[in-house]
Amino acid sequence: FRSGVVFRRSPAERLTVTGGRAAGAVLADGTGVGADQVVLAAGSLSGRLAGLPEEVLPPVRPVKGQVLRLTVPPAYAPFLSRTVRAVVRGGHVYLVPRENGELVVGATSEELGWDTTVTAGGVYELLRDAHELVPGITELPLTETRAGLRPASPDNAPLLGPTALPGLLLATGHHRNGVLLTPVTGDAMAEALTTGELPEVARPFAPGRFASAGAAPVSALQEQSA
Repeated sequence: FRSGVVFRRSPAERLTVTGGRAAGAVLADGTGVGADQVVLAAGSLSGRLAGLPEEVLPPVRPVKGQVLRLTVPPAYAPFLSRTVRAVVRGGHVYLVPRENGELVVGATSEELGWDTTVTAGGVYELLRDAHELVPGITELPLTETRAGLRPASPDNAPLLGPTALPGLLLATGHHRNGVLLTPVTGDAMAEALTTGELPEVARPFAPGRFASAGAAPVSALQEQSA
């Protein structure tokens, strides 16, 4: 419990639908949580939540991203003082220095379904492209490799706002920009939940642009918040 909010450290397994509207969720530990409004923000798994009516399934697919972590030895410090972002050979690459001496290099973008295998090719491509930007990076120890899945919509832009199921809103599909768009997404969803209207900046990303998202018009969102 913090700042008036109860945090439950258990994933949602099923959406609860009562009387034709979203009414909460059942968690993995069996706990039922009731709610007047539900925001579905489950990343690449957003379309796999049990209990979602077919007409409001978000059109989200997984996009694999491989990431590297390197350590900057004291002899090389300071190595980078700020984040570096660039496009190399048509692909995006970033280098993010951490206060603990780590350097994060990412990330590949691979349409391989639910595969999360770290590959030699992915590691090679990241190091090759990072070396184009900062040649000294190949002298650093490689301490971790990992792969995750991003949520991507058909146009790789976010899905924000109400669906055709009263009480259910989406906040997913951010593709490569989930972390970067977290603040503006939070502001947009807070306004939608409290005022019944999406802010103008978020309206181009309403689920209604895809028929499979089962979106509702803004007026329906106003009814949900009434």
